[in-house]
Amino acid sequence: MEERYDNCFVCGISNPIGLKMKFTYSDDTAQAEFRLPVNFEGYDNIIHGGIVAAILDESMAKIILHKRVKAVTVNITIDYKKPLKPDTKYFVKGSILNIRKKIIETEATIVDNESVYAKASAKFFRIS
Repeated sequence: MEERYDNCFVCGISNPIGLKMKFTYSDDTAQAEFRLPVNFEGYDNIIHGGIVAAILDESMAKIILHKRVKAVTVNITIDYKKPLKPDTKYFVKGSILNIRKKIIETEATIVDNESVYAKASAKFFRIS
């Protein structure tokens, strides 16, 4: 069973200002469905890019945690393809690409039923 971090901004159930996203898992992916309210906008009717980055990062971290490994983000590269809109259903999926001794390479995407909105790749450093 995966460790819980109840105050996590993205997935924590006790964080009063958090997203409270719930992830499900397959062998090598963590995925979640989500909608973001207008209070996470940057520009009018566009979700802030930092929120998008946090969701991508979390999906990649979640699949690592699901493998019972603790790791922290070393670097993350994000391609923003289309702006996310508030109160719209999206899906995020994070995957592990490669595990070396201390470095874990991952990727993630945010999509709806028709388009890709953001893609990320990241390296994580194993801490335990």
